[in-house]
Amino acid sequence: MQVHPLAHVDGTVSLGMGTRVWQFASITRGTVMGRDCSVSPFAMLDGSIYGDRVIVSGGVKAGAGFKVGNDVFLGPNVVLCNDTWPASSKEGYRDDLLRSDERFAVVVEDGATIGAGAVVLPGIRIGNGAVVAAGAVVERNVPDGMVYHRNGYVSAKPVDWQEKRMRFAQ
Repeated sequence: MQVHPLAHVDGTVSLGMGTRVWQFASITRGTVMGRDCSVSPFAMLDGSIYGDRVIVSGGVKAGAGFKVGNDVFLGPNVVLCNDTWPASSKEGYRDDLLRSDERFAVVVEDGATIGAGAVVLPGIRIGNGAVVAAGAVVERNVPDGMVYHRNGYVSAKPVDWQEKRMRFAQ
């Protein structure tokens, strides 16, 4: 486990062996991270559960109430939402429910990828090996192995997806 001296990790956090937390990241209030994870600068994690080998890119915002599986990639500036009707008033907001290990506002299953700048709304399950496109607003479940596009269209993940990972400007 490696925590940069300029990161903030409070005493309630559990970090697995081999997990690295980089400068200016903030991990608080009972967050649990598995083994060999990486939390990039400016990520803010507050009370959720993360599996092994999760990559949390820079600027990710995730409060309480999320369960993230193993081998998940959260791209830069991803936001996981836990409140359907956010307001300055805390009336009706149940932080205690979000901090239980029984019910989750968002579940991201093993091997899923969420692209840069995506927003995942409360009540969503992203399936095993699913992909969320950069900039998408996810407002419904994403089945296993499927791709959720920015326009909400869902398609199968291409068989040759690994060969198509890199794109270059012409």
